[in-house]
Amino acid sequence: MNKELFKEIYLSFFFLGRAPIAPGTFGTLGGVVLAFLITNYIGNNAEYALLILIPIMYYFGLILAPWAEKKYGGDPGIYVLDEVIGYLIIIASLSLLQFSMENHIWILSFILFRVFDVVKLWPARNLEKLHGGHGILLDDIAAGFQTLLAILLLDNFNLI
Repeated sequence: MNKELFKEIYLSFFFLGRAPIAPGTFGTLGGVVLAFLITNYIGNNAEYALLILIPIMYYFGLILAPWAEKKYGGDPGIYVLDEVIGYLIIIASLSLLQFSMENHIWILSFILFRVFDVVKLWPARNLEKLHGGHGILLDDIAAGFQTLLAILLLDNFNLI
């Protein structure tokens, strides 16, 4: 397999970033599938596997970001690894907090993450303006933490 193809497979998360509409949504669905597989097949302590995987994915995403920007332009839509990482942060954190991961939590976390990712509340919008890979990646990480906070608040007030 040539290096260019491997880079695209990785950054587009198995070509989900090539979706003709809403590539970020498709990328997030890839994160849902990955998190679901890890939590169901590793079982106990899956959150630690996710916590190991997240910085590794970030590191390689950061290294490959200049290539993606050169090939596809600034913050390219095909680059959905950031959505995957953002979603994994939510699931890893909820698992660490021993949150009951029922189906409605998976769905709610997906919906809220997409809303926060699109709306880009502070500090996500500022982070997106950073140059290079950090700008591509950190806004989605912020959206992941915003989603986590929203879920915890909703749970605290018995709304979910």
